[in-house]
Amino acid sequence: MQLHEYLIPLKNGTWRQGIILQNGDCFGDVAPLPGFSQETFEEAKAETHHVIKTGAIPKLPSVQFAVACADIALPNRLEVSVAALNREGEGFNAVKLKLGELCLEDAIALVKQTGAKEIRLDFNQKWPLEKLLRFADHFSPEHFAYLEEPTKEFADLFAFAKLTGMPIAVDESIPTTPYWEIPTLKAVVAKPTILGKIPYVPPNTELIFSSAYESGVGLLHIARLAREHNPHRAHGLDSYSQLLQDVIDPRPVIEKGILLWNGPLRLLI
Repeated sequence: MQLHEYLIPLKNGTWRQGIILQNGDCFGDVAPLPGFSQETFEEAKAETHHVIKTGAIPKLPSVQFAVACADIALPNRLEVSVAALNREGEGFNAVKLKLGELCLEDAIALVKQTGAKEIRLDFNQKWPLEKLLRFADHFSPEHFAYLEEPTKEFADLFAFAKLTGMPIAVDESIPTTPYWEIPTLKAVVAKPTILGKIPYVPPNTELIFSSAYESGVGLLHIARLAREHNPHRAHGLDSYSQLLQDVIDPRPVIEKGILLWNGPLRLLI
């Protein structure tokens, strides 16, 4: 197996670092996300070399996901519905708004001016319960597809769901909480690069896949999983639009609410 290290510029001026595993015509992407992954890039890099050299079973999530992908050939065509991230555009039926850094008044105004058919909110666990309850006073549960990770403490999350009836989605809470006990749980948002695997999805709960600024290799494997597990819903793959460059040709294209890719994949590094 060959290893190809990369550094990709993002539109916000930062860089995305990772390693492509090449196993013949199969590829995986080791790309821990700073601030979200439990492991650093250097830790993932060291384990990747150890796994390739010894055949050991990977323990770090980003390496687990990449190694698993490096044994699976991508299809020659992928078409997956995508939710727009912090933007509205032609063809996007679903939009995800990041509200974590906004004040209450700005968040309410932003949601009220959003005209998408389906609205998903992501708070990244940054709002206190009191602020969330004041926000909920302005809307009904039917207004949203779900509110993702509205607050950090699981007790507050549980209380918010019970008091308001708002539909809830989990992401950061997945590894450490009994999220399946949330009374209004609507969706489990899985980031394979962060988790290393597909988490438990309770009955009557949706599985939504989300990218984490991976290269096209990681993105395409997440799109493949989305098509396999929940092909009729929009998935959180729009972070890819923030990459100024990629390590593959042809690049996936996200337009009018659809991620479209026609292979085969050619690696540029």
